[in-house]
Amino acid sequence: MAKKKTKVLVIAAILLVTVSFVAYGMLTLFVDPYLGVDLVVENPENYMGRTIQVKGKLQAGSINIGAENTTLVMYGDTHTITVLVEGQLPNLVDDQDMVAVGVLEVGNIIRASQLLAQCPSKYEATTTTTP
Repeated sequence: MAKKKTKVLVIAAILLVTVSFVAYGMLTLFVDPYLGVDLVVENPENYMGRTIQVKGKLQAGSINIGAENTTLVMYGDTHTITVLVEGQLPNLVDDQDMVAVGVLEVGNIIRASQLLAQCPSKYEATTTTTP
């Protein structure tokens, strides 16, 4: 009888640890899915070859549309990362918040399949007319 009770307790403990591990992984994935430019550039080994979402700002004048590909540079507080864009570019404005979704190829180069940009209207000048 004691053996059976011990087996049940061991199985219950294993299940509890497994469920906790999966729940923690899911929580961290959905709580803050974006990684900052500085974090990725300072710790590239953690993200190399993985699909990640890198958040930063568009460096002024960095968009280069070539015959083969489009590149741009995003910046964080202290580092920059080059983005090789595979898809279409959204409307972009210098210093605009954006997210590059793609695979980190080198410490500061990400091949992005998608770019997400904050609404450009936030960056447009507003004018008011007074009567």
